[in-house]
Formats: sequence, C-alpha cells, structure tokens
Amino acid sequence: MITKQVIETLYKKYSKLPKSPDCLDFGLLFDSVAEHHDITVDMDTASLIIHSLGERSPFYKLLLSRIYAIVPFEEWVAIVMHSSVIFLNRTSAKVSVHIKPPRLSFIDKVKMSLSKDEK
Repeated sequence: MITKQVIETLYKKYSKLPKSPDCLDFGLLFDSVAEHHDITVDMDTASLIIHSLGERSPFYKLLLSRIYAIVPFEEWVAIVMHSSVIFLNRTSAKVSVHIKPPRLSFIDKVKMSLSKDEK
C-alpha cells in the first residue's frame, strides 16, 4: 500500500536527477504498464507520453530530463519528479498523481501567524 510516508520517502530518496535519462528503468514502464496506459517515448522532443491521461493533462507529456526515477510497487509503477509522483496501475488504466505541497518560508510562516492574530 502506498502511504503518505512512502510518498515522502520517494521524494527524499530520489531528490536528484539521474546522470542521464538512460539511467532510468524504462523497462518497468514498457513491461508492466504500457498496455494499459499506451506509453510512448518521443525521441524528437525527448518526452515520455502517457496517452491514457489525455492531451489536456499536464502530466500527458513529461520531459525525460525531468524524471528523477521510475519505481516499481506491487500494484503500481511510480514516476518520480521534483514536485510530483505519477502512479500508474499495472492492471488497469487507473492513474493517481501526488503533488508535493509547497514549503512555506520562514517569512511566510510569520505572515500567516500574524494574520491569524489579527482576526
């Protein structure tokens, strides 16, 4: 099961881009999820295209240079990026996306606490 803690671990463990997109395990995508998600690689634009998401999705076309890791799970394969993780189901066309919440700066936290005090 993919929990909040598992997702946080993915962001921590894969916090840096690989030396090259060639270091990513694309076999995981094409061996286990490609048939349900119609995944292709466009070499002209160096992009991974997930056709099951539809062209209007911001995750439809991903630059290979922005993918940090491809990680297998029992039911899912995760595509880890800086601020999001796309989970593709291995047995159906289900997709789940986690978007990392922005970190508040110290100044933002002070402003928020001051605005709460004013109310």
